[in-house]
Amino acid sequence: MKLNLKNKLLLLGFLIALYICYSFAIANTITYYKEFKTKEEQIATDRNLPNIVAKLTQKDRGLDQILAQYDTTVSESFQNDLLKQLSDFSSHYQLKITDFQEPHTSTQKGLNVTSYVFSLEGSFNGTLALINKIENNPSLGAIKHLSFEKKKNYKTNTDQLFVQVIMQKTKGI
Repeated sequence: MKLNLKNKLLLLGFLIALYICYSFAIANTITYYKEFKTKEEQIATDRNLPNIVAKLTQKDRGLDQILAQYDTTVSESFQNDLLKQLSDFSSHYQLKITDFQEPHTSTQKGLNVTSYVFSLEGSFNGTLALINKIENNPSLGAIKHLSFEKKKNYKTNTDQLFVQVIMQKTKGI
């Protein structure tokens, strides 16, 4: 058999097709098979689940102790402390506290949930900075709802931004 141009091109095409098949299919299959084997070995070595559960419960207890350290404001009047923090933050960000309503207390699933509703007036950036400060302070509670409202003051012909914030503090019974 003589190797003419057609046979050489056919052989070259076959080698290129073989390389493409290897690079797209066979190589991926080999890597997935190796990964499967390593995961299978990990599962075989992790047969000691009771030890892992014991370690996780110890970690959980440690994390509970660490989180208990953040609840430092055990004052008699949390509402006064909250209002003091809000007034400090609002004076720093040039905001006005326009409304601070009475707290609403309810019991859900064995937890005492107290909701505080207050309104702020000022710039958008200032309100976002104040809300960020509140969210990053875990002893104050968690923000559950924000309501932004833009009102036009016709006397001064300016727009004012009002934000109503609902914040919740949960405590075990």
